[in-house]
Amino acid sequence: MKIIRRETVFEGNYLMVVKKYFEGKGKGAWEVVERKGTYGKGAVVVVALTKEREVILERNWRVPLESFVIQFPAGLLDRKGETEEEAARRELLEETGYKAGKLIPIVSVPLCPALTSTQATHFFAPEVEYIGGEEKDIAEEIEVLKLPVAKLGNFLLNLPENTKLDLRVVGILWVLEREKLI
Repeated sequence: MKIIRRETVFEGNYLMVVKKYFEGKGKGAWEVVERKGTYGKGAVVVVALTKEREVILERNWRVPLESFVIQFPAGLLDRKGETEEEAARRELLEETGYKAGKLIPIVSVPLCPALTSTQATHFFAPEVEYIGGEEKDIAEEIEVLKLPVAKLGNFLLNLPENTKLDLRVVGILWVLEREKLI
């Protein structure tokens, strides 16, 4: 398979819809969402663990779903010159008030490969400490949750009303358990 032509179908402030024409076994077209400018460099996700062995999760309102979603602290690589690690530290502090000391890269994965090319690099932050200083932007309604590792499974299977689960949470926790990091 190869892309033979691209056509921008819609362009907004932060996103655009692009029709990608391809050929392989035959010819066809696929509509994809791409982030514009600096917003297109990807994202970072932080799996934070306190000294008390509590995982930091967020119950975050997401406009596309019109619902809250359980997810890890995360954000876009949208600042010029900022590394993935710097962005991960900034997003964790801005959204939760927790400061990461050590950051361990875990994995970089596509967020929704049938819709967008955006990839997210996941970091593990053991022994984060709360220092305050949250600075959520206008599109963020976030409730910070601290859950003991031993109670995560029960929580994820019994979510609060009007709350969905980002399945990456389960996958990344599985990787961390397998690697004996949590």
